[in-house]
Amino acid sequence: MENNTLISNELEEMREQIGILREKLEKQNIVNEQHIRNSMASKANNLNNTVRGTVIGGVFALIYCPICFLHLGCSLPFVIATTLLLAVCLALTIYQKVTLGRMDFSQGSLVEIAKSLGRVRRHYVRWTRSVAPVLIALWYAWCMYELIKSDKSGSMVILVCATIGGIIGGLIGFSINRKVIRKTGEILEQIEELQKES
Repeated sequence: MENNTLISNELEEMREQIGILREKLEKQNIVNEQHIRNSMASKANNLNNTVRGTVIGGVFALIYCPICFLHLGCSLPFVIATTLLLAVCLALTIYQKVTLGRMDFSQGSLVEIAKSLGRVRRHYVRWTRSVAPVLIALWYAWCMYELIKSDKSGSMVILVCATIGGIIGGLIGFSINRKVIRKTGEILEQIEELQKES
């Protein structure tokens, strides 16, 4: 009888220890999840700042470029097409910024965050691989034609400066897009890690 009581007490003590261990593990998982969510929020904030800088640059280009091209003697259709192209690019960038800004990394649904972030990432991947190179090549060819046709004094200097500026701007844009793609990929990996733990 005493032996059964002793075994029963030991089993009860083991159950209590297992319960305490489970509680500690659950708390550890909560702390780990919160840490990962904070890391995701920090990366998203960095992305927001990057996209915000792009929006500011886009607004400047939307104001400056049409005035500059009109002053250089470019045709009205080219100026209108350039303005529309810049406006569409700016609108798409603002849309991506708004999408990023709506994500609640501290408490939001990981499934919804992953869907939204996946859309943002796909947009930047498509833009970097296909849309931007084609648009830039077509627009650049038209721009060179317009600058040569305007035949103003110093047009060769303007052509060289436009080419150098275009290369620098293209590299900066490509770098920004790659950063957005990389950071969104990192956040999506963290979400996947959290979902596996759940």
